[in-house]
Amino acid sequence: MRFEVVEISPTANKVLLVGRLDATTVGQVETPFTAAVAASGRNALLDLTGLEFLSSLGIRLLLSSARVVARRGGIVVLFGAQPMVAEVLEAMALEQVLPLVATEAEAMARLPG
Repeated sequence: MRFEVVEISPTANKVLLVGRLDATTVGQVETPFTAAVAASGRNALLDLTGLEFLSSLGIRLLLSSARVVARRGGIVVLFGAQPMVAEVLEAMALEQVLPLVATEAEAMARLPG
């Protein structure tokens, strides 16, 4: 599992996730991921196009990061999920907390302002 943060506007970052976000990898990326997503004080678009697998621990990591961003007045939007990852997110009914859209353009449209 790896991630890359790219500034896409003065108020938002895009975070590209690549690999598997599971019990093994969550422990390895939790602190740097949370710092990258939440500490910036920016909105975050999470690009899931390269995410092959998402476990319940991975969902917990995404939710906890989104909560920190929300406390700072921002939002997190997910986009580009592979079918298996999208199924997991939809089955968990997380749309209210973690909006999931198909494209980066749709994700950008969800950002305030």
